[in-house]
Parts: sequence; C-alpha cells; structure tokens
Amino acid sequence: MLPPAGALLSHLALATVCWSATRLVAVSAGPDPRVASRLRRGGAAVALLLAAGWGTLVGTDAHVSTWAAAAVPGLPADLYPTLGALVLFSVPVPLAAYAAYRGADATVRPAGATGQRRVGTPGSGGTGGNGTATPRTRVPAGTPRRFLGGYATAVGPAIGLTALAPALPDGWWLVAGVALVGGLLAAGSPLFVRRMVGSRPLTAAERAAIPTDVPVHVLLTGREGPANALAAGVLPGLRCVYVTERLLDSLPPREAAAIVTHEVGHHRRRHVPLRLGAVGAYVLPWLGATALSVPGAFLAGLVLLVPATLAIFRLVRWTEYDADAYAARRAGADALADALDRLGTRGLLGGTGGPLALHPPLAARVDRLADVAHERVESGPDGDGRYGTGPEAGRTRPEGRSGD
Repeated sequence: MLPPAGALLSHLALATVCWSATRLVAVSAGPDPRVASRLRRGGAAVALLLAAGWGTLVGTDAHVSTWAAAAVPGLPADLYPTLGALVLFSVPVPLAAYAAYRGADATVRPAGATGQRRVGTPGSGGTGGNGTATPRTRVPAGTPRRFLGGYATAVGPAIGLTALAPALPDGWWLVAGVALVGGLLAAGSPLFVRRMVGSRPLTAAERAAIPTDVPVHVLLTGREGPANALAAGVLPGLRCVYVTERLLDSLPPREAAAIVTHEVGHHRRRHVPLRLGAVGAYVLPWLGATALSVPGAFLAGLVLLVPATLAIFRLVRWTEYDADAYAARRAGADALADALDRLGTRGLLGGTGGPLALHPPLAARVDRLADVAHERVESGPDGDGRYGTGPEAGRTRPEGRSGD
C-alpha cells in the first residue's frame, strides 16, 4: 500500500502509460477505422482491468474508506469499503480507461487542407508512381459521450450492485449480481456482438431474397470463416438475427432465407428467454440457498448438476425442432432441408447428436421436415390460411431424405 499522495500519482502515471501504449499501437496500425475502433475498446478494457487491480494493490479504495470513516463517523461498518470501491471505479479506473480510449485516436493526419497527398512522393505512404492524388481518410476520434456510454454498459451494473450490496440481505447480493449480469448480457447481446465482431446490414438484393420483419445483420467473419446463423436479444427493438458471410456465400437465396426464418422462429416462439429461464431456474436457487448457508444446499446443487444440464440441453434441442417447424411452415420444408443437407455435406455444421449437443442429429431434423411437408400436402393450408402456399405446396413427400 502506498501513501495517499503516492497512490494518486501512481494512477496518473498509469493513465499516461495507457495513453502512450495505445497511441503507439494506433500510429503503427495507420488510419484504419476498424482497427482504431477495436483498439479503443480493447485498450480501454485492458486499462480498466489494470487500473482496478492497481487501485487495490496500492490501497486506493482503503484510503477512501479511511477518509470516509473519519469524515462521516457512525455509518454501518460495511458501508465504508463500499464507498471506497465506488470512488475507485468512478475516478481512477475510468481515467486510465479513457486515456487508453483517446490514445487510439493517434492516426496519420491528412496532408494540407485538401486531405490529399501525392502518390509516389517521399513520405506519402501511397503506392504507385503516377503522381495522382490519393485521399487520406482520418479515423473519427472517440468522444467522451461514446466512452461514457461504453463504460456505463460495461461497469455500470457492477457499480450499481456494489452500491446496493450493503442494503441486500447477506448472500443475496451474489444472486442479484448473477441475475443482473445474465440479464444484461442477454438483453445487450445484439449490441455486444455487433461491436466486437463487426457487421453490416443486408444489401438490397439480399433483403429481396430474405424477406423478414426482424432485423438481419451480416457478421464480418470472412468468406472462409464459420457458416452460422443465430438469434440474439430478448428485448423488443433489440432482437435480431445474425448470419455470417460464409453462410450467405454457401447457400442459394431460397435456402438462406429458410435458415434465417429458422432463426426468426426462435424469436417468435420465445426460445431465447425460455433457454435463459431454464438456466436461471437451476442456477439462481442453488446460488441463493448456498449463499444463505442452507444446510446441504451446495451438495444438493452438485447432485442435480448432471440431470439439470441434460434437461437444459434437451430443451435446447427441442427448440431447434420447433424453430425448424416454424421455418417449414413459412419458408418451405424442402428449402430448409436442402440447406441443412448442403451445409452438412460440406462439413459446415457443428457437432450434432448426443445428450450434450445443442442441435439434434441432422438426419432426424431432415426426416421431421419431410413429415411436415407431407402433412401440409395432405391437409392443405394451415387453419389461418396464411401458410398453405409455400414452395413445397402440392408436392409429394420427399423420399430417401436421411441426411446421410
């Protein structure tokens, strides 16, 4: 532990180091907006962890607790450490994170008022030698507002939980914290994925081939990356579907639309909150009972771990079947079966089958889709008359579809 003045100076020095380090990386990377954006987030996250650990090491929170106890005596004893932690994460930690965040703004500035340099001239950084002017784009600088928004999203829940901890019964802060973090991750997953991986909206041609009222974003994972699609988000206005570039490249439009409709089915059938609720129904009571020192609670949770896990995975596989049925009614059972066949044949599907698999066996999914197509041919349109005109309407049941 350092004396108070030494702790303060050490935080200022750490902020300077964080700014210098990210500036050095930013200058080396050049004016690439995507690199700068990722460097801001990554540098701020690393600086946040460093500053939090450093503050604990030098005793910043302990100094604040001591000052608070001297200035306002008579408060509950557990309130002073809480004040110390709140001050640590409200001043020194965001100072270092913001220094790293702004250090990422160091880019190659445009030359002259026009923001252009002559290609082929010394120091121009251009290629070629025809003497033409090449525009140099400056990376947009980070702003305090954007930083505060990101910091509040990342650290705000922890600060709020820390502030409430003295008012919560013993042990329940753990349950509240897990529930809060889980809920925020589930609700904010569309934003987290979009910022961490990078995405783009569908092109006009893709939107025409994939009609849906749920927002669809293409993850910029590369044409050699994974072929995947997922439903993200639980709150209205934040629910969306993500597809990877390779998935769109690997499937014809009709089959890609069927895959997207399958993911839309997860939203329409409330599968995302159902899965989260199943996990919470097991984890939260176990944590709560253990935190409250209920006799045998921890051991009982361990005994139930295996059956609960198997039940949750079984529920997840059922939601996949249910989303398949949703897509079959709206995009066509044949289209979805063909998409699954194509992805499976190319080895682009993850592991399926088994008690710990998130997806049912491919053959079982395709066979169920064949049953759906057969039932619709026999029964005609659905009761509401909306789904009897799919691509498989009027066809006979496909034979020999086993997914092999």
